[in-house]
Amino acid sequence: MLASVISMHSASAQKYTDQYIKDASKVAESWLSDINEKQYENAFQMLSNDVKAIYQQEIWINQIIELMNEHGTLESRIASEKYFQSEVEGMENGFYVFINYIVDYENTTNHLEHLLLKQNDEMKWEIVNYSYDFQNKEK
Repeated sequence: MLASVISMHSASAQKYTDQYIKDASKVAESWLSDINEKQYENAFQMLSNDVKAIYQQEIWINQIIELMNEHGTLESRIASEKYFQSEVEGMENGFYVFINYIVDYENTTNHLEHLLLKQNDEMKWEIVNYSYDFQNKEK
């Protein structure tokens, strides 16, 4: 009996985890799309309040524009890994989703993007961190 209760709880937890990943992925795709379509104000609004407290909107937008100009035109982006965690080192406990992408931009090679999303107090997913690794293409 105890084994079936544990099994049911595990299946239920997995169901919620899968839904968190699915919901956060939609927000991530929308955020990345806004950036690639030059909808920078929309992208800024999707950042967590903690991130918005660090950057003035105009400064953040200018940095993203400069970065996207360096990368060039987006050619493809594929999610390579998605996972949920309730604890992230250096952050308060909560619901976090990590998403890693393999990306092909016009001016880069071996390009990887990493997004960290967190569900806020209103159960809305927000961008907490965006990072990347790449090499410039030889010209």
